[in-house]
Amino acid sequence: MSKRISEMMQILGVAGSMALLAGTLACGSPDSEAPASETPAAASSASGASASAGRAAPGPGAMSQNPVHWTAEIDRESLAAGAEFTVAVSAAIDPGWYIYSITQGEGGPVPSRISLAAEQPFTQAGDVRGTVPTVKFDQNFSMEVEMHEGGVAYELPAQVAADAGPDVKEIQVRARYQACTNRLCLPAQTEKLSVPVTITPSTEG
Repeated sequence: MSKRISEMMQILGVAGSMALLAGTLACGSPDSEAPASETPAAASSASGASASAGRAAPGPGAMSQNPVHWTAEIDRESLAAGAEFTVAVSAAIDPGWYIYSITQGEGGPVPSRISLAAEQPFTQAGDVRGTVPTVKFDQNFSMEVEMHEGGVAYELPAQVAADAGPDVKEIQVRARYQACTNRLCLPAQTEKLSVPVTITPSTEG
């Protein structure tokens, strides 16, 4: 009798183990579970922030580290030696990010700067003009700042050197800027832009 009871207990033990294993598989493996520190409420909140990222500022985990996209072009296909021309420089800024104006004062963020690279046969021929900035309070610097959101455009007046020849194939432009959100700022950086150009002989003299 005791031998039969022992055999029945072994059978029940195996069946219980199999049931426990089946229950574990039905619930998912530990790798598929949310982190222990994240409660259902926190997960719901994170999901809501992610859903709104396309309409407003991106969440900290999804922030682009290259949120400003620069382009540059000139106002004609070819330039005569000695001629004056304009370089159009523009930036598309990702949602939730902004940069600072070229007239931003000292004591706060890094102002933008649009310039020609050194050591090329082109010189700046006047002041850079740009989109009128928006003045807002910036909590990163605890002060009012001049900023651009969404996009900004600049006009850089320039002149070709009188002795420039057909071997010159590009104009090198530099855009220095600092990008921020309402929670953080990236280090200031300089974007290097290259604009194709054709130099023709001067028509003067």
